Amino acid sequence: MQSGRKSSSVDKAFELIQAVSETGRAGITLGELARHAGVAVSTAHRYVTSLLELGVLDRDAAGSYHLGVTLVTLAGQYLEEDGLRAAARPYLVALVELSGETVHLGILAGNRIVYIDKVESAKSVRLVSRIGSRVPLHCTAMGKAVLAPLDERRRAEIVAGRLDRRTPRTLTGAALLAELDVVRERGFAIDDEENEEGVRCVGLPIMNASGQPVAAFSVSAPANRFSVEDCHRLAPAALAMAAEISRRIGYVANRNGASPALRHQAPEAGPASFAEARDP
Repeated sequence: MQSGRKSSSVDKAFELIQAVSETGRAGITLGELARHAGVAVSTAHRYVTSLLELGVLDRDAAGSYHLGVTLVTLAGQYLEEDGLRAAARPYLVALVELSGETVHLGILAGNRIVYIDKVESAKSVRLVSRIGSRVPLHCTAMGKAVLAPLDERRRAEIVAGRLDRRTPRTLTGAALLAELDVVRERGFAIDDEENEEGVRCVGLPIMNASGQPVAAFSVSAPANRFSVEDCHRLAPAALAMAAEISRRIGYVANRNGASPALRHQAPEAGPASFAEARDP
C-alpha cells in the first residue's frame, strides 16, 4: 500500500493488518509481511508483537499470521447488522424454543471459534458465556463442526498442533481425526464434556458461498439434563436449520457439491419428536 505522505506508526500497523486480511485462510509469514510493507523483518516483528499482544493478529502453529479476535470484538456494533447474524437469528430463537437450552452462534477466526451471538435459555440454571469470547476448535461442538468439513491437509495441520486436554474426555491426535470423520459424515458434532466438565453441546457448521465452513451454531446445556441421546434427537431439526442458514448466506449445494452437513433434512416429525422424547 503506497501513499503520498510519510507513513505514521498507525499507518504502518494498519498496512500490516490489511496485508494479513488479504491472505485469507492461508495466512502470511513474518518475512512476507516485511516485504509487503517494505520494512526490515525486525521492524515488522516489532509491530506484529504488539498486534499479537492486543489480539488484533493471531499466529497459528506453522507461524503464519491471521486476523485476531479483537477485531471481531471491536466490530460489535457492525455485527448487529451482520448478514450472517441476521440470517441465523430466527433459527437460533427457534432452536432455543425447541430445545429449551442456550444456543450460540460463532465464527471461525484462525484456530478459534468466536461467539458473535447467543440466545439464552429461560431456565434458571444455564451456562455463562459472553459474545466476543473465543473457544478452541478441537474440543467444542462448534469447533469440531467447523473442523470436520475442512480439507484433510488443514484438518491434519490443526490436529498436529498443540491441543490442550481440557478435561479427561478431550480428544486429540488419531482419536480426534477419527471423530472428525464421523462428524463429517453425519453432519453434526457433539461436545461430550470435552471442553468443560458437566457441559454437553451439539454443534453444526454453516457454509458460505464458496462451500467453506465459516461459522457454526450449538445448543449447550448442563450434561445432567442434556444427554447424548438428546443431541441425536435434536440433530435432524438442527441440520435443516443449518442448511437454511447456509443457503441464506449464499451456499448453493449443486454448485459447491454436496456438503455432508447439508445433505440431511429434518423429518416432518423432527421437532415434535424431540419435544416428546426428551428426558424430563
